[in-house]
Amino acid sequence: MVKFFYGLFLSLSKLCEVYKPFETIFVNFYHIFSKKWYISAIIIVISIHREMEITGEKGDKMVGERIRQLRIHKQLTQKELTEGICSITYLSRIENGQINPSAEFLRKVSKRLGYDLTELSVPNRDEKTLEIVENYKQSEKISEEDLSYLLVQTYELNSTKINLHLYGVLLRYYTTKGEIEQARSIFNLSKRFISGEISEGLEEEYFYYFLACGNYFYYFQDFERANHYYSKGESLLIDRDNLDAAKLYYNLSLVKQRTYDNQEVSLYYSQKAYDIFKNYGEKKYIITVLITLGVQYQLNNELDTSMDCLKKAEAIIVEDKESEKFVNYIAMIQHNMGRIFERKRDYQGAVTYYLKSIELFESHSSEQQNVYPLKRLVEIYIELKDWVLVDKYLEKAIFITEKHGLKYDYILLNIIKFSVKKLQGNESSYEKGMQKLLDTAMQLNQGALIRRITKELGSHFYEKKAYKKAADLLMKALDYEN
Repeated sequence: MVKFFYGLFLSLSKLCEVYKPFETIFVNFYHIFSKKWYISAIIIVISIHREMEITGEKGDKMVGERIRQLRIHKQLTQKELTEGICSITYLSRIENGQINPSAEFLRKVSKRLGYDLTELSVPNRDEKTLEIVENYKQSEKISEEDLSYLLVQTYELNSTKINLHLYGVLLRYYTTKGEIEQARSIFNLSKRFISGEISEGLEEEYFYYFLACGNYFYYFQDFERANHYYSKGESLLIDRDNLDAAKLYYNLSLVKQRTYDNQEVSLYYSQKAYDIFKNYGEKKYIITVLITLGVQYQLNNELDTSMDCLKKAEAIIVEDKESEKFVNYIAMIQHNMGRIFERKRDYQGAVTYYLKSIELFESHSSEQQNVYPLKRLVEIYIELKDWVLVDKYLEKAIFITEKHGLKYDYILLNIIKFSVKKLQGNESSYEKGMQKLLDTAMQLNQGALIRRITKELGSHFYEKKAYKKAADLLMKALDYEN
């Protein structure tokens, strides 16, 4: 059947002379959609091609669209782009594919956009794309011009291999930079052009793309979907002792930490990552994993082992001649040492560590990280029944989660908020608030949070002798057990 449709396509292509420009998109259509859509795609493209030949405007609409996308990427209005070059009407007609741009226009606009528009017709564009991609993977840096080039290539008809490279790098870049609207746009676009079925010979390309998708969902604290993509990446690992494997193991340890109550699985992945990073002498990663091991041992109530890991990380930083570049890491260590003191009920010592970590995060413009020590301060002052400080730190922490879209932490903090209302005797507000949080957690598919809310709310209704409600909630909790 596949041969039949491919043969049909070749026949139609030959008649209409469209084989070269549209070969890739038809193959992708066949894999991504149904055979019915595949036939429809052939008919649609043939119609477009014929119209282009009749009007004599072949390719102009694509050039105009690329100019428009580059202008939007540079955050320029039509007026700002055309100032001193041409009229807004002239640009508008080019962007809409109504007229051809002049060579003089392309030359002047290229300078303003920081991108050579003559590149649009370069025949060896795949080679240039792969060169930019490889440079980024090696250095994790990319020039504005090269970034613009990759963005333009997303509007071309590419092979699956090129699409995997393009979308993997762009998604990783925008997620790392925190430019989430751009990252969301790239992810959504990638889902239209990259098949979920892994093509033979493209395992390495899919591996990188899956990691980028995992990082994207981890940023949004959607740990279930992040775990899904990281696990798909793990299934493609060939060399399980290189740096790529170590980074993936570390990422897996983080999502397992958030999705499993017992930390044995997360500790397994963290230890694998640590051993590889140590073999390669990757100091930054060694420190990062040691801090994470400290967190995971603390969650497993192995407090002495947790402190040992944190002190090891601290010693590596102190020995470094450029220890000031590790300010963020020192702040993390201070925060996690505070957690150990809190677990030992040494609240004064814990508060000292938490306040120091907040100060360090703020000095390093890492406001987002302050959610964690602020949350710990809230817990301590609830224990000490200092409601003024509870409100102060809780308000600050919730504000940061809303500002940065930290949905997981937003729900966690609001669980605390409504639990405080219950302690203060406002049970109605507690019940309504927790039910709303449960609905949100279910929409976000946050299994760990669903378990926690249903257990707490179920126990609450059991104490009130509302046994039916309690049973329903506790049964739901069982549905989300690991």
